[in-house]
Amino acid sequence: MNRFTTGIWPPTTPHSCAEKMKAVMNRYTNGLLTSAQVIEELVKVAREISADRERARELGLTEDELAFYDAVVAANPSAVEEMGKGILAQVAKALVEQVRNDVTIDWKVREQARDRIRAKVKRLLRRFGYPPDRQPEAIERVLKQTEVKAEEWA
Repeated sequence: MNRFTTGIWPPTTPHSCAEKMKAVMNRYTNGLLTSAQVIEELVKVAREISADRERARELGLTEDELAFYDAVVAANPSAVEEMGKGILAQVAKALVEQVRNDVTIDWKVREQARDRIRAKVKRLLRRFGYPPDRQPEAIERVLKQTEVKAEEWA
């Protein structure tokens, strides 16, 4: 499973970079990779980071906004054709703004806070015309992405 199928933890986040580097180093330590292969893997990660930063720049998004953009697009890849990248970028910006304001340290354990965020995401997707049949999956992906970002934001 990769970030395009999950929409979670794009390579530009420090969490995923650390995870990828740790996985590469574990494979090296276990004798599954040579030094040259480690360097190749690290170059791949660097290229992914660079590509995502360029994509974020082209869309006019921050790295956080790109993570939510990817979460929404992963739930419905045809949304790019139906809605356009510009509208989806606006959705991502609005999601980050709305979700960031509601994230508290204990939001993951407080069902009331999760429900409030869920309702806001649903209203926002509806407002921008996100296809209704794909909204439940998009909402779940946004909540998962929020869990990843919550520690940074709280």
